[in-house]
Amino acid sequence: MKKLISAAIIAAATGFTATPAMADSPVFYTGLNIGWNASEIELEGSTEANNNTFAGDQTASASGPAFGGILGVKFPISTGFVGIEANVADSSAEYEATETVNGQQTLDQSISSDLGYGLSAILAFNVNAHSQIYGIAGYQMTDFELKSSSRDLASGDITNDGYDDTLGGYRFGIGMETMLTSALSARLEWTQTNYSSEDFDIDMADGTTEMEMKNSENRITIGIIGHF
Repeated sequence: MKKLISAAIIAAATGFTATPAMADSPVFYTGLNIGWNASEIELEGSTEANNNTFAGDQTASASGPAFGGILGVKFPISTGFVGIEANVADSSAEYEATETVNGQQTLDQSISSDLGYGLSAILAFNVNAHSQIYGIAGYQMTDFELKSSSRDLASGDITNDGYDDTLGGYRFGIGMETMLTSALSARLEWTQTNYSSEDFDIDMADGTTEMEMKNSENRITIGIIGHF
């Protein structure tokens, strides 16, 4: 109690209010963020039909609003702080494509980036008494789903198939955090996650296609953090 009173007197005398980032003990925090998710998806496929192999590749761009929440702890150091942070994230990023032959739709395909979660480490450096810039690095798991609907022009039969899985990848980025009050701060953050490639089969109208998918996600967010 005496230490708290002494600290309050010193802060009042200097005209400065102490912030959680300057506390001697660990500081726990939680927050919410919103932003934008832009994903680049590389697809490579090969199909065997009539004793022939057909191969192709394409790059798909999926983008949309993103939102999420975080929970973490900061350990103050003389130059800023180090931290450990868990996150949960979601987005409405989706890629859609159609193909037509002689006016008839032969393919309808979509790829979406859904719920994700991960754990990261943070190293922050003081810009001034109220703000820090930081680097972030960790591992992220995200659900991806591919849906495919293809039509055989000769018979008119439609083949529907899909694939969904949780892919993991390394995440890194940079950000800036500024104290708004003694208990609230604001963040601006950019991160990139490079997911591992995945191999799977999709049934198409002209046969089974062996596919390989690689994903790279860029996300920029703004958030409000509460310290306790």
